[in-house]
Amino acid sequence: MEVYDRQTSTVLTSLNADQQFASMSVVKLLIAIDVLAQNQFELPSTATQTQITQMLSTSDDAIASSFWVSEGGTSIITRDVALMGLTGTAAPTSAGEWGSTEITAQDMVTVYDYVLDKLPAPARSLLYDAMYHASEDAADGTDQYFGIPDGLRGTTWAIKQGWGSSGSDAYYNSTGVLGTDSRYVVVLLSSGPLSSYGTLPTALTSAAAALSSLVSP
Repeated sequence: MEVYDRQTSTVLTSLNADQQFASMSVVKLLIAIDVLAQNQFELPSTATQTQITQMLSTSDDAIASSFWVSEGGTSIITRDVALMGLTGTAAPTSAGEWGSTEITAQDMVTVYDYVLDKLPAPARSLLYDAMYHASEDAADGTDQYFGIPDGLRGTTWAIKQGWGSSGSDAYYNSTGVLGTDSRYVVVLLSSGPLSSYGTLPTALTSAAAALSSLVSP
């Protein structure tokens, strides 16, 4: 877990921020960044922009899988690591399982900072707007408002969530930026035995709520 204040360049709170977790659908943000990077962050075709938006806002697995194949699978992660200087992010050992990409809270803060500070305005807006308009119901029917949205009600957010299982563990991740000026980056990553799959969303929402005093306007 890590909370970062972009205005003051300060880590407000951090716990095991270098611990690796399976990304689940959070990796879709990394996929989107790589797709844009292949064209030097010039906006791609309207059709590709629509795919990126849907992949992020509704967490569409089919679109993610299509990009994963077309852009070279694990090479996407290798390129992202080099591009953003990530230190704890690693491609999945099984090339087809993009959700098993390993991430850390520390690296995801770096990713959000990169999107907001380094990308040209059109590319930045494409990604931010997709995450700002994240739907409550994901493409697979999951309620993706656990963590940041339900725990920090009344705030302006742009999020990329992740959920699922890898091996014998369940994972729920809530990540995003808060504030009309995107001042705060909040990254909450969690895992447990498969039996905890139903309780992790509530736990993440409670964890997000506990951060309210740190990220209040």
